[in-house]
Amino acid sequence: MRLPQRELEHRVALADFQHAAAAPLRLETLTTAALLPPDLPALPAAPRVEVEALDDADFLARDAQALLAQAGLAGTMNGLKSAASTAAFFGVEATGERIVLVVNTSVSVRNRAKRRGVSWQRIQDEVIRMVDGLESSTRFGLVQFSQGVRLFHDTLVPATTANREAVRAWVRESLRGNPPVREDDVWFGHEAALAVAFQLEPDVIFLVTDGVLDRREVRGGRITYPRIDFGSFIASVRRFAAGSPREAVVHVIGFDLDARAQADMQRLCRAFNGRLRTF
Repeated sequence: MRLPQRELEHRVALADFQHAAAAPLRLETLTTAALLPPDLPALPAAPRVEVEALDDADFLARDAQALLAQAGLAGTMNGLKSAASTAAFFGVEATGERIVLVVNTSVSVRNRAKRRGVSWQRIQDEVIRMVDGLESSTRFGLVQFSQGVRLFHDTLVPATTANREAVRAWVRESLRGNPPVREDDVWFGHEAALAVAFQLEPDVIFLVTDGVLDRREVRGGRITYPRIDFGSFIASVRRFAAGSPREAVVHVIGFDLDARAQADMQRLCRAFNGRLRTF
């Protein structure tokens, strides 16, 4: 049978292709003999370096967390949680992710602490030491008060190296004297300080005080500081705590407490599962 010319050409071409594909492709072996001159000097011996494994690489994680916190990215990690730290303040230990120090800097507290052999510099040192002991991603805040209130920062900040250095400067320069009172303030004294502290949503609060629960009042152009009863005070504190999504433990560091102040501060600690340390 004779095939049409086009089909015949197609079959011939196909046979040639199949024959070529079946034959192995031969490649010339490449050598490097001609790439380099034969008289090159020998390479020097490399020095031997001993590399020891790190016993504790936790600092790498802490630094990474600090960088995330400074970049505003720490909140996106670990389910928006900070790292917990065990904080130590005047011998009282507490573990938390959000820690607030509330310090009464009135002349009364300074004098009472001095009578108990505790200088104001030591109180400042204890504040700095506590912050230095926190993990980099643990958040902290400082609240200073007498009748008015002043904050280190209006939000809690991570305990990064930069923030620790800022705390040292702020404590030495600002953690003293009486913060100014604003006429539109609703709360004064201990109530004002704890109102601000609970707004920061802490899980641990350390309160430094002489335990005297007085409140600024203006009547007829005259300013007085009457001592309020504990029932009124604790009702205010419970209201502040109810506005926070976190349950906070409150510890008190008391200086030269009188009998009434000691009873009041002990009741405050019991109400918030804390400890009273007295000097």
